[in-house]
Amino acid sequence: MPIFIGVALGLSGLYWLLFALRARGWLPFDPSSELLGTARGYTPALAALATALALSGREGLARLWKRVTMWRVAPWLYALALLGPLCASLVALLGARLLGTVAPFAPGAIPLPKLVIVFVFFALVDGPLGEEIGWRGYLLPKLLERRGPLVASLIIGVVWYLWHLPLYAATGRFEMTATFLIGYLIQNIAWSFVHTWFFRRSGGSAFLAVFLHTAGNYSVYLLVTLFPALEQTPATEAIYIGVLAVAAVGAAVAMRHETPGVVGVPGAGVGAS
Repeated sequence: MPIFIGVALGLSGLYWLLFALRARGWLPFDPSSELLGTARGYTPALAALATALALSGREGLARLWKRVTMWRVAPWLYALALLGPLCASLVALLGARLLGTVAPFAPGAIPLPKLVIVFVFFALVDGPLGEEIGWRGYLLPKLLERRGPLVASLIIGVVWYLWHLPLYAATGRFEMTATFLIGYLIQNIAWSFVHTWFFRRSGGSAFLAVFLHTAGNYSVYLLVTLFPALEQTPATEAIYIGVLAVAAVGAAVAMRHETPGVVGVPGAGVGAS
């Protein structure tokens, strides 16, 4: 587990280092290419594959593969994973409007036939697949071997947050203010608790984690695309974080009496990679 965390965070730091070297004129190529931008989202997957192979060989890779391809879960979990984030965005929209934010609707921003295509694109390119192979495919089962779901969720939330920071700092995607850093930490920890709840209810499916992660990114995309004025509204962000925090508390309460133990995938118990 420490090896995986070290490799994942190290690769994230390496991405930031490329930009730092480029800024000083010490790098002969531009690291801001779309290909490298997509590849950075797969560094947790790379860390998981390398760690599983190093510690348990082909058996470790087989267990990881089973979790990532475990798509047969209860249909209501898929429905909740899709509708939950959409409802969070809807609450943020309604809350912002109640606070007086003018947010005109832009119905032509996303042609209806492209909605499904965009969702799949988000899963493959925007990070969910590459990240969740690492976070919920490898790290969460390892943590659950000896720790309860609440502690495991907290640890992953912090690691997830630390992994993102060098990526955002490198590209300047967000201004690294105290408000952003605190709010983003809350988001990552909250999402981590929600993911753990889904993971345990699904029997240990990392495939569902990819779906949930994609739905979360997609719901925000729909919100700011259909209502462009909300993208720069602090109230919208605050309300959205508040909704996530409530969902995380609900997940934590539901899991408060659960003890350590990995669910699903034969051979993934204590000592498994």
